Amino acid sequence: MVCILPLLTGLSSKRAHDLHATLPSAAQRTPISTLKLPGQDMHFIHPLDAPSIKQFTGMRHLSLMTVFRVAVGPCMGLVPASEQFLSDPDSGAFKRALSKLFNEELRSLQNLRRNAAQLELKAGGHWDKTIKGRDPVRVGLGSWLFDLLSYSMGAVFWGEEGPFEDALFREHLRLFSAREYVRKKLDKAAEDEAYGDEIQEPTLFKRLSVLYETLELPQEGFTDCHLVAIVGLMSNVINIITWAICHIVADSELMASLVSELNAAVDHPHHTQDTKSLVIDMDRVRSSCPLLLATWYELLRVYGDSPVARYVYEDSIFEAKYQIKKGSIIMTPIHLHNFALDTWGVDVDAFRPSRFLKDNGDVDADLVKHLNVFGLPGMHQCPGRYLGLNITLSLVVKTLLSFEMVPGDGDALGKGVVPKRKETMLGLPAMRRDPEVIVRRRDGIKSVRVGFENVRPGW
Repeated sequence: MVCILPLLTGLSSKRAHDLHATLPSAAQRTPISTLKLPGQDMHFIHPLDAPSIKQFTGMRHLSLMTVFRVAVGPCMGLVPASEQFLSDPDSGAFKRALSKLFNEELRSLQNLRRNAAQLELKAGGHWDKTIKGRDPVRVGLGSWLFDLLSYSMGAVFWGEEGPFEDALFREHLRLFSAREYVRKKLDKAAEDEAYGDEIQEPTLFKRLSVLYETLELPQEGFTDCHLVAIVGLMSNVINIITWAICHIVADSELMASLVSELNAAVDHPHHTQDTKSLVIDMDRVRSSCPLLLATWYELLRVYGDSPVARYVYEDSIFEAKYQIKKGSIIMTPIHLHNFALDTWGVDVDAFRPSRFLKDNGDVDADLVKHLNVFGLPGMHQCPGRYLGLNITLSLVVKTLLSFEMVPGDGDALGKGVVPKRKETMLGLPAMRRDPEVIVRRRDGIKSVRVGFENVRPGW
């Protein structure tokens, strides 16, 4: 099977006017438009067509996991041992068990408090080891944040002694230029059951490994399933935080406004003679930092627009008259929703967080309701959306209060130009290039701690 990811992403992520020009039946305003590819039919449903979306979310014989395997399996070198499980229908035992586990792990407020606090602590420890003193450090923003976040998230969700402790593993995972090294490290960790301290609560990946054993997944298929979880859980969070810092560094006015907003929300600055330790509560951030929340929503609008797609594993009928053949992919291009001119204005292609603010500076809750992210209502939605909000905001807060950051000399960020995105059919896109940023610890700041004691649901 050839890797069809470039073709799928090229179609699914086109801007609205380009997509309408691409789809042969778009002008006929039918509920579903079909594009016939060699060996693969692609069916598109407009995200603003509410009746058709409702029909889509109620369809049977669909599989999210097979989309992943069809799109990137050949590119990632997934092995035959995992095929049965990574081709499971949405109603299948493996998919339902995975959904149950992820919902239990990621939507629990108790787990959310523990995981977010542990991740924030690991991030601070990583910075203490890698950025010492007050001298400016020149970094590639994407590689710097990927190393920080994969190390921290790996410790929380895999375990302290897992493969994410290895800096070379993290580098290969980011570039994915040496899949063999990544796979060998994951194979070894899974074989040795190196998922952290057994005295503590089992980590997410430990629980996943137990689930794989219960469902009789062959040992040689564990790594494939772990890779799917890494992509789904870690990559999206890493990418949205990277885009957040990138846009903030590229816009000095936005940077200054956010830092001012955050300083006003600090709860208990602990002073010594020369330094102070800042403490800021996440619930206070959500209630007192509307510009930061607006930036989060704008990030979701601009970058959370990957299509909702499913593989059709049995011949089906759509709206009682359109035949959907087995082996087809059916999707709704969310981009057409999150970039609709009538909703978002003529500057829809611009990154402008203030569009989510009312004239009085509060978040426009009515406009937020127009966002279409984390999946479709009535269809499996991302169980990590609460965790994503808290990790993203806390790491942005911690970064902005801990460091001064400016674009590197000659980097396009200095002119307000952010890198282009790598289009993807699965989750949030990464950056095409790694912008250079100069990072320096803020004078007088010893530490920054984000508190999660009062964390609440919602995104």
